[in-house]
Amino acid sequence: MKAKSTWIAVATVLVAAAALQGCSTTSSRLSDDGKSDQIAFPDPASSWPKDGTFPNIDNLRMLAPGMTKSQLYPLLDRPHFNEGFFGVREWDYLFNFRTGRAAPNDIVQCQMKVVFDKNEKTRAYYWKPESCAGFLNKPAPEVQRVVMPPVVANVPTVLRNATLSGDTLFRFNGSGPGDLTNDGRRQIATLGAELAQLKSVTRVEVQAFTDRIGSASANRVLSQKRAETVKKLLVDNGVDGRVVVAEGRGKSEPGTQCGTLPRAKLIECLAPDRRVEIRVLGTK
Repeated sequence: MKAKSTWIAVATVLVAAAALQGCSTTSSRLSDDGKSDQIAFPDPASSWPKDGTFPNIDNLRMLAPGMTKSQLYPLLDRPHFNEGFFGVREWDYLFNFRTGRAAPNDIVQCQMKVVFDKNEKTRAYYWKPESCAGFLNKPAPEVQRVVMPPVVANVPTVLRNATLSGDTLFRFNGSGPGDLTNDGRRQIATLGAELAQLKSVTRVEVQAFTDRIGSASANRVLSQKRAETVKKLLVDNGVDGRVVVAEGRGKSEPGTQCGTLPRAKLIECLAPDRRVEIRVLGTK
């Protein structure tokens, strides 16, 4: 009778020891260093608590390879699939995460497996599905948008417009410096001296026009030469040549309605079309 009681006591101790050891079967067939070609997860229905738990995400972010079970336990609590503490090389958990979406998609259930090497140091952490690892990512810091005051650009404005008669500036069909009349030379020199005093000039546009008499190509050449002559005289009188643009517009923009007239009368009638327009741009 005494021998029977002793056997029962020994058996009880062995059972208790086995409970403390937990299940030592490795479902993922791990190598000594904790590697496996096929990580196996248990059936979620066998977890305890039945529906898993809501983990502390900050604790999960602290997990790292090389940790011991004693270091993991305060962060994860006991495994959810009846895995013990000693002798086992896999811990499995069933976690719930809030998605921030409306029901029924407000909660996602994920499995996490901790794998240990033969020295019971953490080798790796696995998730099922793998996308669940994304719940550990810290949200991007909120960027405080700084509203800068609008930059007011110095938009060029028209500082001056001038229209000079072509007949006053040049002899008929003339275009070069030698074709300028004395009155025309004085007008351009006076204008150039005035513009040279303006420090905010950013552009001077010189556009020359002809009347309708003659071909378009000939009038274009004539007007371009006249514009270049006026530009040169402006520069000679102090205007910055880098801001002066000369353009011959030919007979593209007539302003008169002279009809059919004898040539002399027609030339006289078309006089307003023979002109040079100067537009000065800058900032005030």
